[in-house]
Amino acid sequence: MEHRVFLQALSREQRRSLTERDNHPAVLRLIVLCGCFSVCVIAIILRMPFLPLWLIAQGLLLISLFHLMHECVHDTVFKQRWLNRLVAHVCGFVLFLPAIWFRHFHHAHHRFTQQVDKDPELSADKPSSLFQWLIHISGLMVWRNALLLLLKALYQPVCEPYLKVKYRGSARLEMILMLGAYTLILFVSFVLGSTLLLYIWIIPLLLGQPFLRLYLLAEHTGCEAGINMLANTRTVLTCSIVRWFTWNMPYHTEHHVYPSVPFHQLPRLHRLMHTHLLEVSNGYTEFNVRYVKQLTNN
Repeated sequence: MEHRVFLQALSREQRRSLTERDNHPAVLRLIVLCGCFSVCVIAIILRMPFLPLWLIAQGLLLISLFHLMHECVHDTVFKQRWLNRLVAHVCGFVLFLPAIWFRHFHHAHHRFTQQVDKDPELSADKPSSLFQWLIHISGLMVWRNALLLLLKALYQPVCEPYLKVKYRGSARLEMILMLGAYTLILFVSFVLGSTLLLYIWIIPLLLGQPFLRLYLLAEHTGCEAGINMLANTRTVLTCSIVRWFTWNMPYHTEHHVYPSVPFHQLPRLHRLMHTHLLEVSNGYTEFNVRYVKQLTNN
């Protein structure tokens, strides 16, 4: 089946209920997430036993903000667009990922998923050897590209084919403001002689990035190049805890087929379309083990 056939088969009532915005699921999830952050931050500040594990836990919580940001750039987390945009900016600041730029990058990815020379996510090649896979999951290239993106905004306009001219000024301004804020934070920390932010923000982010790389690699890698969302995107059947912290994005085919469906409705959409899915993996470990085996056998 082609994904448009599935969408056409949905009734008007199904479409209405699936795409209805509701602030309550997001607010509840954010309350729990803030509680988890508080526990980790206190444990790190007090240097409680098993500190490395607390740092990793903090890193996993921080990278979960990527999934929240991803949903916010779709304007589906909250009813109010301004609130989606605000939360996206906050998450982007924490992740060193400018929200305006990412919104247009990601929307282009949705319009041209797995289409060579059109999907911006295909601008970087997927790992084709074990060494490249290790470099990829380390996140080194992510940090390099993020730093270059921000620094380039200081001396030249942000000109990307997926970023309309009218948004380039605001995208550049956001990047410059982010750099200014980072510089100020670094200066204040240096003056105070404090390493607090290093331990509750930077080190955890570095530790959490490989987990995000492993997660993102499963979304489209090895899928068909074409316009059928049922074939060019992969759903990963993972545990409920992972789904919770990733805002149900393991239901990734479902999200690409119907991007305007809020995160809390994706399980329902999955139940409606699970028999039509063409790319499914039984967990992120299974996918990456299989991927590494393919790399080592080549």
